[in-house]
Amino acid sequence: MVLGLILQCKLPGQTNFPLLVDHVSREANYFRNRLEELNTGRLEPLPDAIIDENVFFLKIMADHAKFIGHLLDPSERKLVEQAREFSNDFDMLLFQAQDLSSMRPQSQTVPLLSQFVDENRVSVKELRDFKKTARDLIDACRIKSIIHPLLADHVFREAERFLFILDMFEQSLSGVKVNRRDILSS
Repeated sequence: MVLGLILQCKLPGQTNFPLLVDHVSREANYFRNRLEELNTGRLEPLPDAIIDENVFFLKIMADHAKFIGHLLDPSERKLVEQAREFSNDFDMLLFQAQDLSSMRPQSQTVPLLSQFVDENRVSVKELRDFKKTARDLIDACRIKSIIHPLLADHVFREAERFLFILDMFEQSLSGVKVNRRDILSS
């Protein structure tokens, strides 16, 4: 409802990007769905979960890069450019994930899913390291931005969470016993 009001110019004076409002709504919906899955014991089959979790988190990571780029002071040119590059990279990874999703069930082979998870892990590690550096620089007041330190920490922790999920999926694909409830509940 809030997003609709913003897009219809019926909520004047607010300072949040429409994409940020949508982003927060998607995160809340994701959390609600995870709780429902845990409470009902109804889990997606592993191949579907791998694709769906990646589609969700790749979009989140792309959004984070966009927000970081827009909330840094324009004089922080190098960091703004790095954020823009991450945004582009994660948009491309998201498009690949959506393509893989549309090819279901034929795309749900262990070799394809394993390569998909590996490729995403490399990119998420790089973004996580960038977010950690930005968080630390913001905490030390060493860069100019309007990013609140708690927001910087939040986006860093979400990248950490995504890496944890990717690691669990990789273990499952390689035959290591993984409790799916651990992936959802941690």
